[in-house]
Amino acid sequence: MWGKITVRRSDTLFSLYLRKKRGYVCEKCARFFPGGKGLTVSHFHGRRKESVRFDEENCDILCIRCHQYFESHKTEYEVWKLERLGQRKFDLLMLYANTTKKRDDKLACLIIKTLMKELD
Repeated sequence: MWGKITVRRSDTLFSLYLRKKRGYVCEKCARFFPGGKGLTVSHFHGRRKESVRFDEENCDILCIRCHQYFESHKTEYEVWKLERLGQRKFDLLMLYANTTKKRDDKLACLIIKTLMKELD
């Protein structure tokens, strides 16, 4: 759909966590997806930006249709994201996205598993 994406265990856990936390609803069109099937985690700043890969403010829960729309309409995604976050949080996200961070999948998995337990 969006090219070759390397999906790590931490990505899978984060996706499950975030879709559950946000109520299995597409944040653009507001459609409910039971159990989260049909929803994706959209990274405003791509997955290669390790500093915001698991930053909840960088990620949006979108249905496949809305995700594809934003992938082909980047300017509209930026306007929508700015409206959702507000200028201050948007600027901070831009700053964090351009900060170097070393990859640590084991730590990411531990943190996400802890967050998931807090949802139950």
